[in-house]
Amino acid sequence: MERTPLPKPDLKYIKMPDLKNGYLYKIHARNATYGIWDDKQQGFYISRIKFGSNFIFMEYHWDCEAFATARPIEEVEKSPFENIHYEHGKDSGGSWAYFVDEEGNSDEEFLEYLNKFEGDRTGRR
Repeated sequence: MERTPLPKPDLKYIKMPDLKNGYLYKIHARNATYGIWDDKQQGFYISRIKFGSNFIFMEYHWDCEAFATARPIEEVEKSPFENIHYEHGKDSGGSWAYFVDEEGNSDEEFLEYLNKFEGDRTGRR
């Protein structure tokens, strides 16, 4: 699957009040082209690959005050991950963040779902 280029400043996108929690959207973002919207975080859960690792990451909506990197352009479908949230904080071991699905789905199931839409982004042929 080919990467979508970053949007021009005048790109029309879906505003936060019009997004549905737990739905999958096609997005223009730094690290993904699909993401699942989280109302509370005001961002999209994405599948990110960095240094060969695949992990869940948050890209925040373009209209957020901080770290705005994602513009949703199209609703795709209701995802199977409705009761989700992102936990993060700091302790003596440093910063930590992880995905919590109250339905009992694993990170691997979440990533498998998103990667189905993203395609192979490892650079391998």
